[in-house]
Amino acid sequence: MEERIMKLNKTIILAGAALIVAASCGRLNQVPVWSDADNFVAFDKAKISVSEDGGQVRIPVTVASINPVETEIAYSVDAENEKCTAVEGTDFTLVDPFAKLSFDGTARTAYIELNILPIHGTDGYTGDKSIIIKLDNATNGVNLGFGKSCEVVINDQDHPLASILGEYTITDVSGGSGTITIEKDPDDITVVHFPDICIGLINWIGDPDCLDIIGQVSADLQKIVIPVPVDTGYKYSGIPIMVYACTPTDIMYDVASVTLTQTEPGKWSSGDYGLWGYIRGVGANSDWGYDPFTLVKK
Repeated sequence: MEERIMKLNKTIILAGAALIVAASCGRLNQVPVWSDADNFVAFDKAKISVSEDGGQVRIPVTVASINPVETEIAYSVDAENEKCTAVEGTDFTLVDPFAKLSFDGTARTAYIELNILPIHGTDGYTGDKSIIIKLDNATNGVNLGFGKSCEVVINDQDHPLASILGEYTITDVSGGSGTITIEKDPDDITVVHFPDICIGLINWIGDPDCLDIIGQVSADLQKIVIPVPVDTGYKYSGIPIMVYACTPTDIMYDVASVTLTQTEPGKWSSGDYGLWGYIRGVGANSDWGYDPFTLVKK
C-alpha cells in the first residue's frame, strides 16, 4: 500500500512539473494565430500532365483560410511565358471565357477547366506542348499564394518511343526489385532517360536528380544502348560516384556499354551486364547496384 502511494505521489509531481514547463513554454513560444489577412489562394499542383487525345481538364485551386470565405479569382493564360508553347484556340480553350473562378464559402477548392482540342494523329509527332495558367488577383482581401501558376503539359502520344516510355518493374538476378521510369528526352526523339535505374544508389544519395542514365534507342526500337561509365554528378567526401557495367560478381571497368534488348513487348533484358553505382577512392570504396536485370512494363 505504501509503495502504491509513493508511486501515485511521484506521478502527481511529474504531471505538475510538466504543466509548469508547458505553461512556461507557452509564454516563451506563442503559437501563431491565423487571421483573415493571412488568407490566400493557390494552385494545388505546379504541374499537370494530360493527353493530347482531347477532353476536359480540371485544375484544382484552393483557398487557405480558417473561416469560410467568399472570393472571386481572376486567372489568365500566360502566353508571354517562354514555357507556354500551346496556342489558345488551336490546342486548347478555356471553358469559362471570362476566366473567373468563384468561391461561395461552402467549398475551399474550385476548378479551372480547359478543353484540350484533339490533335492526335493529324500532324504526326510535334512534341509536347505546355499551357501556363496564372492567378491574377483575388477579391475580398484574399492574397495570392506562392503557387500562383500551373503548367499543364499536353503529352504528344505520337512520340516514336511511346511504346517504350513509362513505368517498369526492375528485377535483378539476385532477386532485388523495384520500380523505375523510362522517360523521353525533350529534344532528341532517339534518346531515353533512366532517372532512377540504380535504386540502391538513389536511396543512398537521396537525390534522383543526381543520376540520369541515358540510353540510345536503335532504329528498330529493339535495343537501348547505355554508355558507361556514367558520372552521377554526386561526390562522396570529394570522390565522384560513377556507374559502371557489372556482372553478379565483378565490376567491369573495361566495358563501354550495357545493352538492353526487348525480348518481347514490354520486356527488356540487360543480358550479361547490369549497372553498378560505385565510389572509387582510397578509403571510400563502396558499391550499390543492379546485377544483370530485366524490365517489365507495368
